Amino acid sequence: MHLEEVAGGVFWVEASHTNFVLLVDGTDVTMVDSGYPKDRDLVDASVAKIGRSLADVQAMVLTHGHVDHKGSAERLRLDHGVAVYCHSGEVRLARGEIRQQISTWELRRAWRPKIFRFAVNAIRHGGLRPEHVTDVSTFGDGEPIDVPGNPIAVFTPGHTEGHCGLHLAEKGVLITADALITVDLWDPERRGPQMIRRQFNYNHDQAIESLDRFTDLEADVIVPGHGEPWRGHPREAVAQARAVG
Repeated sequence: MHLEEVAGGVFWVEASHTNFVLLVDGTDVTMVDSGYPKDRDLVDASVAKIGRSLADVQAMVLTHGHVDHKGSAERLRLDHGVAVYCHSGEVRLARGEIRQQISTWELRRAWRPKIFRFAVNAIRHGGLRPEHVTDVSTFGDGEPIDVPGNPIAVFTPGHTEGHCGLHLAEKGVLITADALITVDLWDPERRGPQMIRRQFNYNHDQAIESLDRFTDLEADVIVPGHGEPWRGHPREAVAQARAVG
């Protein structure tokens, strides 16, 4: 586990090749995503490392409902009363009622050794056994979400139909989740602002269009769903991602 305070009270946590974020507001904590289902020990350890307990976690905001992001959400909801939130367009995926993610067939079609390593990591950390969220509250685009830290939802569909980034304007932080990442999941040596590979997107053309939602937001730290935080203006990050393709 890597943990870094990227701005006051905003902690980036790298789990099993996927990220989550802790937002500290006084004594309360909001968790943004939570990695894979088997990252739960890292979730617990990260909260302890910032001097808090799971009793301090008041809410979890899901950027989207993929297994490598909603990992511990249902466990924290049931065991610790943590309220779980997602965009209104993401509820069905968070509940496991629909599937919008790369298929086994697509993985086989693109097969090569680096993809094998990606698949093994996903399986090892519970990628085939998602824990769906049975009770979730919703928010809409552009709304300050009523959780500690009050992040503002930035609707960026394409990766999934209800995917959202989060803007922490006062902190100068933009959480882009999987709309814009900084490491290629199949080729970890390929780093810097980029889009996730089209095989992972529900609607790749829509995902490209959604990048425009970030360009006029003021921030100097970008926290992606995969890869290390990137420092600079979102406009520059989007330009680099578009150039990479």
